[in-house]
Amino acid sequence: MIDTNTLLRGVLSETSAAAKLRRAAERRVVIPLLSKPVLDEYRAVLGHPSLQERFPEIAAKDIAYLIKRLLFIGEYVRAPRAHFELPRDPRDEKFVGLAIELSATRIISSDKDLLSLPESKSDAGKRFRQRLPGVKVTEAWDFLRQHAAELDLE
Repeated sequence: MIDTNTLLRGVLSETSAAAKLRRAAERRVVIPLLSKPVLDEYRAVLGHPSLQERFPEIAAKDIAYLIKRLLFIGEYVRAPRAHFELPRDPRDEKFVGLAIELSATRIISSDKDLLSLPESKSDAGKRFRQRLPGVKVTEAWDFLRQHAAELDLE
């Protein structure tokens, strides 16, 4: 499961860990998990006018192609039935719900709310560990470091 900020970083910098992760996904070495709410957020963030103005090299057609490519290579569920309440950042609920629904093995994120869940002593952290036992939440660079050999990145 790849969060929006990680995908954005992978689009903005071809040399970033997030871009390497995106390329691994395009080779289906990593399978992205997708849902309509997640794709809607990808489109909204990547296609936001302020981002387009700041980075004109990211054309709308490129974003549309990326979304189509992700749909082709990823696992998709239109509307996950799994719900996860995350009071600290309700906008991240869709990512955890999708991870539960499609049995994610990893959540790749730079979001501190998501990164803290596996170790959190909060109610949300406890529910996260119950519903996603063993799932790791890591940043793209850490995921690549841990899996460099199997991702053929060495």
